[in-house]
Amino acid sequence: MISADDLGIFLEVARRGRLTEAAKHLGLNHATVGRHISQLERSAEQRLFHRDPSGWSLTSAGTRLLVHAEAVEAAVVAAREDCLQTSHHLTGSVRLITPDGFGTFLVGSGFGEFQAALPGLSLELIIANVHTSLSTREFDLAVAIERPVARAVRTVKLADYELRLYAAPAFLRAHSPIRSADDISDDAFIWYVDDSLGSPTLETLYRAVPTARPKYQINTISGQIAAAQQGLGLAFLPSWIGDITPGLERVDGFPHAVPHSYWLLVPCNLVRLARVRATTGLLEGFVERCPGLHLVTRNVSAKLRGEVG
Repeated sequence: MISADDLGIFLEVARRGRLTEAAKHLGLNHATVGRHISQLERSAEQRLFHRDPSGWSLTSAGTRLLVHAEAVEAAVVAAREDCLQTSHHLTGSVRLITPDGFGTFLVGSGFGEFQAALPGLSLELIIANVHTSLSTREFDLAVAIERPVARAVRTVKLADYELRLYAAPAFLRAHSPIRSADDISDDAFIWYVDDSLGSPTLETLYRAVPTARPKYQINTISGQIAAAQQGLGLAFLPSWIGDITPGLERVDGFPHAVPHSYWLLVPCNLVRLARVRATTGLLEGFVERCPGLHLVTRNVSAKLRGEVG
């Protein structure tokens, strides 16, 4: 019979890849951990790990069992968290992966609110514009700028926004009025480094200005803003960021406002965790109060759990 204790030890070995590392994390003797794994393999009637000097890796049977072990772990954690009365009692950590602008200018500015609302939780904020290679074991929540196609992940559209042109007043004074792409020098743009965005998002500038040849390419919005503030060119920014950035003006004569969206992702086995629900609620509040961001899905947590249509 497979026991929950054995599954918990199995998870640690699978995640750390070494018996000794798992034992250290669990506070157990490595021989004890080894006995639990052997007992689990006897119950499963299959080898679960390849044992090599370089580390332990999952067999195909172990990979199949991993899905069930993670589901059991999530159910236990959800049951424990659901017994807590308020968000102030939540402990542990939440790993949130977001694109550059969303993480830096929205989540980053809300750190104080996160601390006040969830004082027992720690937040791990990771900036990543491209999510194609992420494993669901690497995050609790993620925000993407392109709708992902991923297994074992629940996805909802969180917000809509627009990309618009911005420049320093000195740059605009030094150039003729801009009313179309023909009024802009091809090399007057500041944009992303080619491999720092997914292809559909990277192409937004070139759909608006097909002849654009960015003179400065930077992989962060903060860097693009700094270059634009120095009068080095035009930055194609989310309007909710560009409109409130000192030293920049929106180029209202340029007719191309490109619509974009943010998508919220949560691994299926984590959608019911109280700490994930609480963090999701905070993100929803951040978006709703931000001018230029238009909240698409209300009660995001319930939507992710499939409790609302």
